[in-house]
Amino acid sequence: MSKRRAITGAVLLDLAVSPLFAWDVFTDMLGPELQAGETALAGVFSVGLVAFMAAVVLGGRTADRTPPRRLALIAATGMVAGLLGSAVAGSVTAMVLAFGVLVGASSGLGYATAVRVAGTVQTGRGLALGLVVSAYAIGTAVLAPLASTLLIALGRAATFALLAGVLGLLLILAAVLVPGTAPERRAAVEHDEHSRRPKLPVVALWLAFGLGSAPALAAFAQAGQLAGTASTVALAVTLLNVGNFAGRLIAGPLSDRIGRPAALHANAALLVLACVPLALGAAGPLALAALLVLGTQYGALSTLTPAATADVTPPDRFGATFGLVFTGWGVAGILAPVAAAAVAPWLGYDGVYLAFLVVGAAAWACVAAFTRLSHAPA
Repeated sequence: MSKRRAITGAVLLDLAVSPLFAWDVFTDMLGPELQAGETALAGVFSVGLVAFMAAVVLGGRTADRTPPRRLALIAATGMVAGLLGSAVAGSVTAMVLAFGVLVGASSGLGYATAVRVAGTVQTGRGLALGLVVSAYAIGTAVLAPLASTLLIALGRAATFALLAGVLGLLLILAAVLVPGTAPERRAAVEHDEHSRRPKLPVVALWLAFGLGSAPALAAFAQAGQLAGTASTVALAVTLLNVGNFAGRLIAGPLSDRIGRPAALHANAALLVLACVPLALGAAGPLALAALLVLGTQYGALSTLTPAATADVTPPDRFGATFGLVFTGWGVAGILAPVAAAAVAPWLGYDGVYLAFLVVGAAAWACVAAFTRLSHAPA
């Protein structure tokens, strides 16, 4: 099977498993229908996020020994079942099971499978990963306004059913395009020789991913406060997402040209640069520019991390290793927005981003450690 066909399948796979992060679009209609408050509906997304992270960890390990086509079909089955279940759910509990568990886990499994297909190509790895992880971001960006329009025109049940049909077909097409054979396994001796080497670099990369993602993850949750005025909230969110998509798409092929270490150091510098105006209390255009840079840094890191993981990991262990590294993002996603919101009343958001400057410096130190350790002799 050609590399181009496999990458196309991985892109479609990531594109079609992105409904999880469009959850907010559905809550206005689900609240009255399910007689549920904001806290209960937020719980659906929280369960979905946990299911997503668990599926990335377990799915990555499974993808090291299972044909991608089989995993894509499993993700398709779970996604369709979850969306159809969401169409008829009559309670928050049913929605937790349908959207939170099934859609969340299917999204994580699809993401892990697509990233593994792209991360194990021999040439142009950064470009392949850039295309795949940016597909997940653009999938959510397209799906959110589309679903919002469909909800108004068709209602909840028909919207979820239509999404199940369209995304199910895309996932079946993705399954046809990705490889149908199991990944090759290395000989036991070669596996043992290489498996010892990535441990310390992987720990450093886990820290760099978690710390480097934290400021942007907090900004996604509090973009309005950082923008300075209510009239610029929508623009702030848009700029964060534009930067996120652009960073994902650009960082991969750039890192193929200049090398992953240089790209990771540039990304760390970009994080510090983005946090400085926010730490100084900037508002208006300067704050918006900082948010654009922060979104770009976050998107780039989302591409560079799996590429760097693949650089220090044997192909037959990439899925499992990236699954572990990905938990750094999960920890940051859970803690950073909550911590920022909790301390902002006392420190202000300039104080929060002053603290994030320290976090950015720590992330840069972890990048330096990764660069050093990944070139150390076994």
